[in-house]
Formats: sequence, C-alpha cells, structure tokens
Amino acid sequence: MQIVPQYIDVEDKVAGPLTWKHIGWIFAGGVLAFVAWATLDHITFVIVAIPIALITAAMAFYRPNGVSMVEFIGYGFGYIFRPKRYTWQQEIEKIKVKNKEPIKISSSSREKKLTADDIASLAQTLDSHGVERSERIKELIRERMKKNNE
Repeated sequence: MQIVPQYIDVEDKVAGPLTWKHIGWIFAGGVLAFVAWATLDHITFVIVAIPIALITAAMAFYRPNGVSMVEFIGYGFGYIFRPKRYTWQQEIEKIKVKNKEPIKISSSSREKKLTADDIASLAQTLDSHGVERSERIKELIRERMKKNNE
C-alpha cells in the first residue's frame, strides 16, 4: 500500500502562523521603509511609509478569492494585456412566414405534406438547440418514432 501525502498545497509554518512568503514580504516592506527613513525627512517618510506598509501587508496576508495577492495581480495583468476572444452566438428570433402554402415532399414510401409553418417551427427548434418546440414538431417526432418502431 502506497502512502499518499496530504496537505501538499499548505505551506510550511516557520514562525508561529507565518510562512516564508509572509516573512519575505514583511522583510521587503521593512527594507523599503528603512530606505525611505534614511533618505526622506520625517513627514515625507510617514506619507511614504503608510502605503508601503499597506501594500506589503496586503501582499503577505490578503487572499482575494482564495488566491495570493501576487497571483491575483498577475491574473489582472493577464486579463488586461492578453488578446480577448469574442465568440458570436446567434440570437433566437421568431420568424414570421408570409407564404403558408403546403410544400410537398415526396419519398418512395409515401407522400408527406409539410407547411411553411412546420418548417419555420422546425428551424426555431433547431436554432434554440431543442429548448423551444411547438406542438406540431412534437407530433412529427412522435409519428417518426412510431414509424421507426414498426
């Protein structure tokens, strides 16, 4: 019997609840804050340090939709810069038929008469992928099923 490892998607905890990624982001934010403290005056440092702290805390701990913030930002850039693929789907419209004369379709076994309404309702059924069916189409299907079963 083979042993299957569990929880392979859970990162190892290094210090309490913190992982290496958390510690890395906190360290990066600390380094940026230190550089800002060393180069800027006090008021400018406070103005710059607050966004740095918020951004690095979000990168370390915030998980929108269960995804790390780094991946989330990567998905955003991918959505913005990748080419979009648009697909067209035909809208379902009811077709009004002007000519209502019966159309004769002859076959070797027997003659069937289909009207323009039958053809229009069949076209509507095909366009709606079978969702919309008129009673005449249901009747034609039943007749066809009877014929095939005989």
